[in-house]
Amino acid sequence: MTNAPSLLRELKGLRVLVIHPVDGEARVVLDQLQRIGCIVEQCWPVPVHLPAHTDVVLLAVELSQRLNTQVLVEGLSEQAPPIIAVVGYENPSMLQLVLETQPAAVIERPLRPFGLLTQLLMARAAWRARIDMLAQLRKLQTRQPAVTKISMAKALLMARHRIGENDAHRRLQRDAMASRTSMEAVAQDIIDAGLPPQPE
Repeated sequence: MTNAPSLLRELKGLRVLVIHPVDGEARVVLDQLQRIGCIVEQCWPVPVHLPAHTDVVLLAVELSQRLNTQVLVEGLSEQAPPIIAVVGYENPSMLQLVLETQPAAVIERPLRPFGLLTQLLMARAAWRARIDMLAQLRKLQTRQPAVTKISMAKALLMARHRIGENDAHRRLQRDAMASRTSMEAVAQDIIDAGLPPQPE
């Protein structure tokens, strides 16, 4: 179980962009973030791009900033930092805009220091889980063509030599070890050779 000091250490040095009008509410949050060791930058109106090296975004969701907010969100990559939406009221238009920002967390106005640490940690945890999932997905996507090739090569060996799938797999492994190449490379050679011509 992670203890409180280590959780606070995780927040120390976190680069937080606070996209919020300059007012007393924002000042309270900025002070709290700086107190826990975050590196804080504030801007308003909503920028169309995030500054490089931003770890978390606190975004005041305002209908008057709808266009900029949409442009900002549409330009984010898969690995973009998590957004914590700051919402003052709920109506259909506002809820739609909040959903479009795809926030990792939501904080209600008026902004208070209470709950901010929890939302920061939850947003970072959700972001980390998303990044890990994307990495695993990419790994699977790069492996899929190799698996398909090996399956095709096994089918060709089975047809060519009238052997079972296990024997075809062992043959692929043996040939790969003998030639000191990957099973995928051996499979590609078998696919390139194709099936022998059928007797007429």
